Amino acid sequence: MIRRFALFTVALGCLAACATRQTSIAIRNVTVIPMTGAGASAGQTVLVRDGRIAEIGPAAEVGAPADAIAVDGTGKFLIPGLFEMHAHTSKTRASALGLYVEHGVTTIRDQGSEHAEVLRWRQEIRTGARVGPRMLIAGPYLESLRNIERMRRDPPEERVEPFERARVPVGSPNDARRVIDSLAGLELDHFKVRTVQDRETYFALAAAAHAHGKRLVGHVVTASPADFLQAGQDGAEHGFPIALDSLPREERMAFWRQLAARDVGVVPTMVVVTESVFRPLEYFRALVSDTAGTTHPLRPYLSRFMILDWREQVEEATPQRREYFQRAWPIALQHLREIRDAGVRIMAGSDVAVLNIFPGASLHEELRLFVDSVGMTPMEALASATRKPAEWLGLADSVGTIEMGKVADLVLLDANPLDDITNTRRIAAVVLRGALFQRKDLDAIRASVATMPDQRVNDWVR
Repeated sequence: MIRRFALFTVALGCLAACATRQTSIAIRNVTVIPMTGAGASAGQTVLVRDGRIAEIGPAAEVGAPADAIAVDGTGKFLIPGLFEMHAHTSKTRASALGLYVEHGVTTIRDQGSEHAEVLRWRQEIRTGARVGPRMLIAGPYLESLRNIERMRRDPPEERVEPFERARVPVGSPNDARRVIDSLAGLELDHFKVRTVQDRETYFALAAAAHAHGKRLVGHVVTASPADFLQAGQDGAEHGFPIALDSLPREERMAFWRQLAARDVGVVPTMVVVTESVFRPLEYFRALVSDTAGTTHPLRPYLSRFMILDWREQVEEATPQRREYFQRAWPIALQHLREIRDAGVRIMAGSDVAVLNIFPGASLHEELRLFVDSVGMTPMEALASATRKPAEWLGLADSVGTIEMGKVADLVLLDANPLDDITNTRRIAAVVLRGALFQRKDLDAIRASVATMPDQRVNDWVR
């Protein structure tokens, strides 16, 4: 028990300790991929001081203070910290926050959780009491009253998710204005819509969100391009309805170009289809029963709630669902290629907490799909998880690229991601807001996750 507590303390306290101890870090002789539009620069030294990038230049010209921690970047590649643009932190529970850091994710966008607890976890991260990425949060899901009433019909003893703690019913335009007004007084960054009662309520949600200066993002709840544009929804998750395939291609391209002109952010979460739907049912059953990591190396590091929720999702993995996605997948890919050609801002997210989607790790698979299935270059895929989300979220003055004066969110790789995008998985070190986590530190974070209380006990209950 003492050893477990010690590991837990290392995970929570390391960031604060590192941030105060590591006043300077010098990453020497590294190839920098700055994501500014410039190409890679070899033989550079990057100096980090007081949490920010203080200097970048040729190794022969950039000196470092005598007390700086030296990191040998020879043969290695430095990229900005990665963004995960679609996560559900209440479902993963707090223990998962360290897993993001281990996988080079320094910022996440939470897309629906119990607001009070994610707010608390975000504050713990900001103060250094907990290791975790920067968090932008939507607060609770906005759901149609109809959908909440359907969920309430399930016997309470058969429910896994305490949905009333994370989902708000909206049944009319008046409800929409009242709910948005009440949530706007909380500390949240945007609103997330998942289902809507009707067209008028959808429009009212968007208008109320915009009146408070907040974006409305989420599922595409209408198959009408005109309604989507009229509502002014700011971001689209999981792609667009396949019904759009019935439109002539030029009409679709005109719609995509309007999205680009309005800078609507699209987070397609392709990995959900390939990993949560197309895998064999036998694999899913083995995954939720496994505790030793034989099916997936991260399986032993998932919270008790997440496994209970995944078991429920396995029961919902019907042949009919698989057949639908097998028909829809080629259409969705074609739409995404068209969206890319139209210049729409595509950003990387994996829908963390869905069956077989792992905190941190699955983002790297999404990047591979961007390259192998959409046709992006590795540089484009990297931009989708660094510069593009930073710009869209209004954070480009501090993160998303490697430039002097910016917050030091950095990932050191053992191989070149521009040669092979899967090299983003080969992480040698992470710098998180100026705190250095070398490989041994990242391994210690992972080890500590397994000791956290939510691994053994479901701590998200009705």
